[in-house]
Amino acid sequence: MPNTQPAITYTSYLKIEEILQLQQPLSNGPEHDELLFIIIHQSYELWFKSIHHELARAQDVLEEGDTHTALGLLGRVRTILKVLVSQVDILETMTPL
Repeated sequence: MPNTQPAITYTSYLKIEEILQLQQPLSNGPEHDELLFIIIHQSYELWFKSIHHELARAQDVLEEGDTHTALGLLGRVRTILKVLVSQVDILETMTPL
């Protein structure tokens, strides 16, 4: 019996079309930077989810006595936090209202 499942693509796996529909500015005016504001903050929320995921796994492996893996996961969290801090630079380019 042939596989009738559609091929997994980058776009379908990451649900790119759905993600790109989630930026819905509320203003009706010329607030050009509103889209940037939404994108930056949505990306923060995704990174926070990733941090939570990594910390939960780090806790699990620490409880199993695997400090090497836990340190690697904590290093990843540190790197994500550095990315979050660097995104503030983008916010600072926004035109003040």
